[in-house]
Amino acid sequence: MNIPQLLLLLTFLAAGCTAAPAPDEPPFSRLADPSTRVAAQQEIFDRSRAHAKADDASKAWFAAVKAARDRQENPEVLAALDAVLAMDPAVRPASIHGKMPRNYPAPEGTTSETRLAETERLLDLKKAVKNLPLKSADLAALAMSEDFATAQRASRLLRRVNSKEAAPILWDRLSRVIQRSQAQEIEDEILRLPASTAALTAPSSPGGASLAAKAVWLRIIACRPGVKADKSAVLPLLKGPANEVSEAAWDAVPRLFTKKDLPQLDEAAQGLSERLAPRAKSALDQLR
Repeated sequence: MNIPQLLLLLTFLAAGCTAAPAPDEPPFSRLADPSTRVAAQQEIFDRSRAHAKADDASKAWFAAVKAARDRQENPEVLAALDAVLAMDPAVRPASIHGKMPRNYPAPEGTTSETRLAETERLLDLKKAVKNLPLKSADLAALAMSEDFATAQRASRLLRRVNSKEAAPILWDRLSRVIQRSQAQEIEDEILRLPASTAALTAPSSPGGASLAAKAVWLRIIACRPGVKADKSAVLPLLKGPANEVSEAAWDAVPRLFTKKDLPQLDEAAQGLSERLAPRAKSALDQLR
């Protein structure tokens, strides 16, 4: 065999290796038989996955897949071949959700919940405050609702719209809550206020009767230097059993007290539990 004949043979063999089967050839011909359908679908999937680049071979293969898909009537086979066609590297992937609208329709309804939802949606879209369905006065009124979820959502939105108006409402709500989880939610909102705004309206002593509210007040004092607190209101909270109030009180000591107050603090540190004593020692060591 001379060289031209050899080159012709190699070209023929290469074309045979890359050519895709016709729609009526294996593995497509086995799709009609229920006993061989699953194996045929898996073979088609495996061979399709091997075509990672858009070239002549992948173009021929996926053309054969499309031709086979157009001849099918079985819903299962149609779905399988549709999934295979989505693997074609020459086709730009499309969203499985279809074309997404740029603007979502506004929720219908006039209840407080739907109006709060619409206000929050528009705020997330960076719409002007004047275009909000609920103004500052409306949000302030809803923030004093007896329903905690409604009041909390309104407080959060009011903080985003007018933090100065939201601050005193949040402090007032904190003084009235009893449940720890609710106090912590309000704490999160107060800590999201500008530091100067939160400090301006903060009470100088814990206004709430619940331990949770007192603990929140003390934790905010410990991390907001601008909050002015009454030392005489904090001293009694340093004593007693170890709980979230006494722990938060000792954490606030370095922020409120100085070395001039050391005699009073040493007295409060006497007889503390093993859980609280290390915290008290750390606080006293940080006094200036």
